[in-house]
Amino acid sequence: MRRHIYKCILLTAALFVANACSKEELDLQNPNSPGRPALQSEEGLKRAGMGVYNKFSSLYYLWYALTDHEIMGDSYFSSVGNFAWRWVNQPTKIILSNGTTLTPPQGGSQISELKARNNRSFGDENVFYHEWELYFMNNQANLILDVLKSSNVTFSGNGETKKKALQAWAYWWKGFVYSRIGSIYIAGVITDTPDKTNADFVEYPAIIAEANKNFDAAAEILSTISETDVDYTEIISAVTPSFLKKGKGGVIKPAEWIRNINTYKARNILVNKSLTEMTPADWNAIITLANNGIRANDIIFTMRTAAENAVIAGGNNAAWMPGRSLIGWCYISERLIQDFKPGDARFTRNFKARTSPIVNNSGRGFQYGTRWDMIPIESGGNYSSTVSELAEIPLACSYEENQLMLAEANIKLNQIDVGLGFIDQVRTYQNASLAAVAGTGLNETQAYEELRRERRIGLLNKNVSFYDARRWGILKPLEQGGGRTGAVVLYSGGVVDTNATIDYNYLSRWDVPLHELDFNTPSNPSVPVIGF
Repeated sequence: MRRHIYKCILLTAALFVANACSKEELDLQNPNSPGRPALQSEEGLKRAGMGVYNKFSSLYYLWYALTDHEIMGDSYFSSVGNFAWRWVNQPTKIILSNGTTLTPPQGGSQISELKARNNRSFGDENVFYHEWELYFMNNQANLILDVLKSSNVTFSGNGETKKKALQAWAYWWKGFVYSRIGSIYIAGVITDTPDKTNADFVEYPAIIAEANKNFDAAAEILSTISETDVDYTEIISAVTPSFLKKGKGGVIKPAEWIRNINTYKARNILVNKSLTEMTPADWNAIITLANNGIRANDIIFTMRTAAENAVIAGGNNAAWMPGRSLIGWCYISERLIQDFKPGDARFTRNFKARTSPIVNNSGRGFQYGTRWDMIPIESGGNYSSTVSELAEIPLACSYEENQLMLAEANIKLNQIDVGLGFIDQVRTYQNASLAAVAGTGLNETQAYEELRRERRIGLLNKNVSFYDARRWGILKPLEQGGGRTGAVVLYSGGVVDTNATIDYNYLSRWDVPLHELDFNTPSNPSVPVIGF
């Protein structure tokens, strides 16, 4: 993070860039170097709060990091060399049903290829840096909180409520950052002081605990604010870009926000243990949180493209999965397609057969193959579009994820029909047109298979694909019980093998990037910084 802090100091002006606004709206004193004095006003803090969203653009998080997750989870695939993606989703081997073993034509395992690129000289091909950059967002939240401690900040209206709203905003984003860092890296740094770091690395459970601590701080503040408070609404409206006030996004109310926090805290329990490590206490904690989690009509934190001043990858509206999945950068995986149940309307709405299949794309391996293309949103689909303001994804959690956590927890606690009922709710919510599974006499194994398939389908583009593959053990080496059997793979000539075995052998926890360690030597050498 030390390198991040040096850059943060240089990028102070960027703290105020809120891409939903015009340049004139953002002018605060000298627009090229506003500095802290500009923050010590209501208007400055509003703009700094909205400027959090600029980090998604400048860090390319929505393009780099989220694509890493989707292709490691084998929901999509990408054979392109850019950003090291051909290595991010390169399995160790594929065993066809006839016993033929296929190994990558170039390079080694995903683990060896990614670790070999953990060097500053690889730039954006060092994937370990893709998500680590979220520390910039943490620094901005720290700055907002620090300025709010000053007695020099003046507000119109009820200043105490406006201050609380901004504090909740900052704590929420700190919780978000630490959740993302703690859910993929082996270790990280906890820092609450603007433009400062430390060498006190801690292991990922401590990072997740810090995430929950910040979520709790936000929730405690929000619990003191009325649902109809006009000063709260003014602040949250000001920090939310206009193009995100549609669809499932909008000006979130305090109670809705607390429910968003509860769902994320439930996710933090679920995705940071393997399925075999989960205890009845864990499942019950998830139920408690998710019972008070996101509801079907709640506003959530979303991202979508915009006609002007977009925050998708430097303003490029096509540069994220909803756009790139239509123009040859990424394709839907055959393993995702095979998880659709017959008659699922989500399949017919969103996928169409290609004129000719893709097989061994770019000659880089048979994992890179598909018979299917995405149907864009403007043609009736749900997931993909290059048209401004059509595609939307959750930045954090969603109603569907909340209900599927309730489903999983109940199934694992032997409340099978209760759990299946939540799966039915999600399928109804997404207009799947599938028959209900609750009350059909399924046993736990059958019920969990319904859950597995529904998490794959119902949570596509919702940020959990990699987490699920990891916790289910699929990413482990084949000899350790990992991999996927009964997998669909396209072989030479477009032959469809429906019973292949894929040995993914992917990293479960990422190394701390050398972008960090080259400038910040850990104070405690016993804390691991090399992933596994």
